[in-house]
Amino acid sequence: MDPDNMKQLASDLLMPELDRQIKAEPELWPNIKGLFVFTVAKKKKPQATWYLLLQGKDIQPLITDDEEKAKSAAKTKVRVVRIQVEDSDLINFLTGGMTGVKAYMTGKIKVRGDLMLAQRLEEVFEKVGGRQRALDFIGSNDQLRGLAKAKL
Repeated sequence: MDPDNMKQLASDLLMPELDRQIKAEPELWPNIKGLFVFTVAKKKKPQATWYLLLQGKDIQPLITDDEEKAKSAAKTKVRVVRIQVEDSDLINFLTGGMTGVKAYMTGKIKVRGDLMLAQRLEEVFEKVGGRQRALDFIGSNDQLRGLAKAKL
């Protein structure tokens, strides 16, 4: 197995792609408000943190790994939801192999903050075809396909 693949996180490929799609398609902007802080771990050790700032359907969402950028972009006070997930479970969740409720109940995803808001994020993701988009992106990305196979 390629040692560089072992260091790469799926989130490093998936989050920028999500950002690209959201910027290209304003109809994907959800009408919810919150700052979602995703801590991505490998073997329970935090490896990356991503910030998803949603401020309603009229303000472009922000996806960044820069905490200051996320905080300074907030136009109003928003609720914060912290989500911790293993990188391998992130792929499983995004592609439909695991629901948020199941992931939460089995400890695969840890959520601190507003659970209902976290659940709304999953509903929005499903409504805009996020699972199929994730599968399509993984299928067209050799590096991500390799990461997904390594985790199976």
